[in-house]
Amino acid sequence: MSVPVRRVAWPLTVMLLVVGLVGVGGLEALRAAGLNGTPPPGASTFKALIDTLTSNWEWLVATGVGLILSLIAGLMMIGSQRAPDHLFRVLAGIGLILVVIPAALA
Repeated sequence: MSVPVRRVAWPLTVMLLVVGLVGVGGLEALRAAGLNGTPPPGASTFKALIDTLTSNWEWLVATGVGLILSLIAGLMMIGSQRAPDHLFRVLAGIGLILVVIPAALA
């Protein structure tokens, strides 16, 4: 049971036209509110703050991961039976944070 192309093409065309007009209307509303594509005064200060916070966060995460891996390496050296379990859980968590979550959000 196939649907004729003409029966689908007309509503699809109208729907795309409505969506396009709504999108253009949203852009016009932003322009009317003063968003013209140029950064406001003081934007460089805000960008510097965000860059500083980002670099601090990267340092904190790298230090934490390094300490955890060092602790697990110490547990493995003294012969802990559960150290490989902890290692695989930490590595799986790192992989989840670095690979799976960004891929799901993209």
